[in-house]
Amino acid sequence: MSDVHSVVVAGSRFGQFYAAGITADPRFVLRGILGQGSRRSQALATRLGVASWREVAALPDDIRLACVAVGGAARGEQGPALAEALMARGIDVLIEHPLLPSEWQDLLRSAERLGRRCLLNTFYPQLPAVARFIELGRQLRRRRGIRHLDVACGVQVGFATLDILAAVLEGVGPYSMEASSSDLSSMRGLSLVLAEVPLSLQVLNELAAADDGRMTLLQRISLTTDRGTLSLLSPHGPLLWTPAVAVPAEDDDGLFVLLDETSDEPLPSAQLWYAEPCSWTQIHQRLWPTAAAEALALLTDGAEVHRRNQRSLEVAALWQRIGERLGFPEAPPRSLASASLQQALEPAS
Repeated sequence: MSDVHSVVVAGSRFGQFYAAGITADPRFVLRGILGQGSRRSQALATRLGVASWREVAALPDDIRLACVAVGGAARGEQGPALAEALMARGIDVLIEHPLLPSEWQDLLRSAERLGRRCLLNTFYPQLPAVARFIELGRQLRRRRGIRHLDVACGVQVGFATLDILAAVLEGVGPYSMEASSSDLSSMRGLSLVLAEVPLSLQVLNELAAADDGRMTLLQRISLTTDRGTLSLLSPHGPLLWTPAVAVPAEDDDGLFVLLDETSDEPLPSAQLWYAEPCSWTQIHQRLWPTAAAEALALLTDGAEVHRRNQRSLEVAALWQRIGERLGFPEAPPRSLASASLQQALEPAS
């Protein structure tokens, strides 16, 4: 982008990551925070030295882009209505997932009627490890084919996880699904076929009221081919390739060559393709804000917006069907807290 774009951020909870990313990105200038006048919204605006508004009508006329970090009906919020009001002011909008299929369809129709761009942001595909997984996964699918996908995710990020899969498979249809697990735990299983690829999906169906931060799992995805398996262990990495099992070489008598020191199998048992060890502080302060700004930059590419929006229409419909199969989430344990492995292994006090 050759111009610096004026941006407003709506929402001050997850919107803090958008505000931080925009502030640090030379392609944008953050003009202010649009909220409901809460203490948090005003504090965020004050900390960043920008304006705070409560009404869309109060926004300056030169604002061109908006990040709506406000949910839709699935979260009991009015993000789509806010996005439509912003587009009516001549502002292109990036809106956070998830949205119900009907909400997203209505919003796209409004964008077309108003002559604006609106992009549904599933956030995680912009993270470096996930972007690399998508790139390599597409190459493997085209060259080798995918034999199977194993996926585990928290229910809070189910929509985003499906979007990652849709990005790798370059679509989701035709699809089918069936339940495959009992109610022995909060981890619910589904067997699916997406774009002719079999998939085992495990969803941690736990959700704390008014606190979607209480979770033990984001995403784990393994993609198996006839040559090996590509595994994304978390959306922040590492990304690991484990080749298919290598059989030891044999001598003329059919014995494995185990004692010949000159024999060497050059193929590693595992290859690390992406690893950037980082703390949650670094994730919050650097990786997530950068991902938010990268998503906003996509709004300047009309072809990419159209491509991603078509994909998200398919994902939204599939996400709703999976949600119906999973049923209402359970509450996570009250004692849930993050810890290092060493801390987790310490005796209970």
